[in-house]
Amino acid sequence: MREPNRSDYAHITPIKVKWGEMDSLGHVNNTVFFRYSEDGRIDYIHRITEGGDTQTSAGPILADLQCSFRRQLRFPADVEIGTRVRRLGRSSLELEQCLFGADSDDPIAIYTNVIVWFDYGAQTSMRIPETVREQIRRLEHIAPEE
Repeated sequence: MREPNRSDYAHITPIKVKWGEMDSLGHVNNTVFFRYSEDGRIDYIHRITEGGDTQTSAGPILADLQCSFRRQLRFPADVEIGTRVRRLGRSSLELEQCLFGADSDDPIAIYTNVIVWFDYGAQTSMRIPETVREQIRRLEHIAPEE
């Protein structure tokens, strides 16, 4: 897999690094990187569901999350997380995310997420709604694999 570029991402979420996110070694704690992924993921899902209520009986659920750390991050800093759909399946989508410094194109962390569209009442996966699929296709400037 090639190194991500900022231009790969049509959806960017700005994040301000907080003092309390640092650990005793003076850099942002690794667990905080997963919160940054969540910030970008939730912002992206809100966008593709057109701000729809995700607190319903069906919607996205996180099935897998991986992070590859590339550089240390320290306070103070402004960062941005790019989020895009790399693969769009029947009931799941694979998100690629990259955390960049606000003034740099060098990746700080690269993430892979698998999101499953889930029927919470039936406790089973379901087809991603066509309205969501269309929003993804409209938003992305690199077409997801289907």
